Amino acid sequence: MKWLNDWLGFFKPLQVRNLQIFWSGQASALIGMWLQVTAMGILVYDISGGSATAVGVLAALNALPFFLGGMLLAGLGDRFDRRKLLIAVQCVQWLVAVALFLLTVLDMLQLWHLYAAGLVMGVNQTVGFPTQQAFVGDLIPRRQLQEAVGMYSLVFNTCRAIGPALAGYIIAEWGAGTAFGGNVAASLPLVGCLVALKGRAPRKQRGAGRKASGLKAVLATRSLLFIMISALIQNICGQSLYQIVPALMHGNPRNTGLILGAVGAGAMVSILFVLPFARKSDRVGAKLSSGTLWMGCALCVAGAIPVVEVQALCFFFAGLATSSLFVTSSSAVQLLSPPERKSAILGLFSIVTIGVQPLAAMGWGAVVDAWGVQMTIVVAGGLE
Repeated sequence: MKWLNDWLGFFKPLQVRNLQIFWSGQASALIGMWLQVTAMGILVYDISGGSATAVGVLAALNALPFFLGGMLLAGLGDRFDRRKLLIAVQCVQWLVAVALFLLTVLDMLQLWHLYAAGLVMGVNQTVGFPTQQAFVGDLIPRRQLQEAVGMYSLVFNTCRAIGPALAGYIIAEWGAGTAFGGNVAASLPLVGCLVALKGRAPRKQRGAGRKASGLKAVLATRSLLFIMISALIQNICGQSLYQIVPALMHGNPRNTGLILGAVGAGAMVSILFVLPFARKSDRVGAKLSSGTLWMGCALCVAGAIPVVEVQALCFFFAGLATSSLFVTSSSAVQLLSPPERKSAILGLFSIVTIGVQPLAAMGWGAVVDAWGVQMTIVVAGGLE
């Protein structure tokens, strides 16, 4: 049957051995990352005396490196061996996890430690996110790029469904130190997988002006510019709320895990049952517009009905749009980008997605403190 062949065809990248190795290590690292990120958000909320603004500040510090040097740092993936660069990135992540674990178990953790860790993680993500995206493209034929991005998003969102829910349970039962310790253990397998991989090193680039060249390529390509603007709106008005879920749930670890897990579950369902068929359409603009509208409506309902089970369902529906928007945007950006500027342009894409979210979250955190949780969610959904 044609529909079954279309569905199975979406999963062809899983047959590529190098991707199997990379994604298995990535899955472990991502679950550990969600353990740590969830614990950090809850601890900041508690230590600050229940300040949503403080949670937003943590998110903003994580985003600061994207804006100060997003395309410059991302351009490292165009100049150096991406596999070795990712190994270095993951080693730094592991050291941050060890530091947070030791500070917590020794009862020495302070608010500024969490802020400093968020800033270091931001630098790491500024280098790592676009490099990972470009590295996946190195390991797969160009014709399978959209499917490969979809599989990467499946791994990411499966971990987003598992990680926060697991973190909420672990923190409620054994404390944040155990969550940090879990990340210490979960971060190491990816290093081993990257060592084992035989990835292609990108062609070395020469000359200055990489930041300008990446930006010029976007400004000169109407489709790229539209995708960037669309992603900017989505992330400022909708997805940035995910960053302050600990504040939206008033610091409750179980509810925080439930909401973030619902987002990840929705994204996972979208990848498994929506994207395999939606990928056949070339109407990128229509897919981005409809996904943004869907997410906005889900958030408005979540804000209007202050029942955590209903909100979890609404965030599940928002998650359906999250993965569709990311896969559609990311794969289109990679396909439209010149190969010698791919990492730099993906760096700009990371600025308007990952980078914008935390800064917008800081603003939404201030709105929560001023107007309350429900009004903030409704306003964000309406603007989306």
